[in-house]
Amino acid sequence: MNQYDYFLNTVKNALNEKDIDGNGKADELQMSGILWMQGEGDASYNEEIANNYYAHLKTLMNQMRAVLRTDDLPVVIGKISDSGKNEKGKVWPMGELVQYAQEKFVREDKNAAIVRSTQKYNYENDPWHYDSAGYIDLGKNFADEVFRLIINFEKKD
Repeated sequence: MNQYDYFLNTVKNALNEKDIDGNGKADELQMSGILWMQGEGDASYNEEIANNYYAHLKTLMNQMRAVLRTDDLPVVIGKISDSGKNEKGKVWPMGELVQYAQEKFVREDKNAAIVRSTQKYNYENDPWHYDSAGYIDLGKNFADEVFRLIINFEKKD
């Protein structure tokens, strides 16, 4: 299975679960948003792949929103960053193109936001993964942004 199929299977299983917390009462699952931290792979190869990132991101977010039956579901993007920890001083050769695409998506989608704090994170034992403090900060910023989008959207109604 590819990752999208795993996503579909996970959503199906979640929606079929009637008692999520196991307290004997039926629960209602409400989707609050999509938190997206991805793009490094697209920034790793060549200009063509990186230049397609925006179109692919837009299509995927629209498909995910459709599956979750909420066309205006908030989307929060975690902006990729580069540790610079390799012999060339740059891990993602096409990183700027993917970062531009992420910013473009947020500019053009009325219910999207971006977390930029990733630029200041430290890295763990490799050039790809943030340290624990970075991941904790990323989670807090994701939560802040998704709640801000929800509140702003509700004010528009």
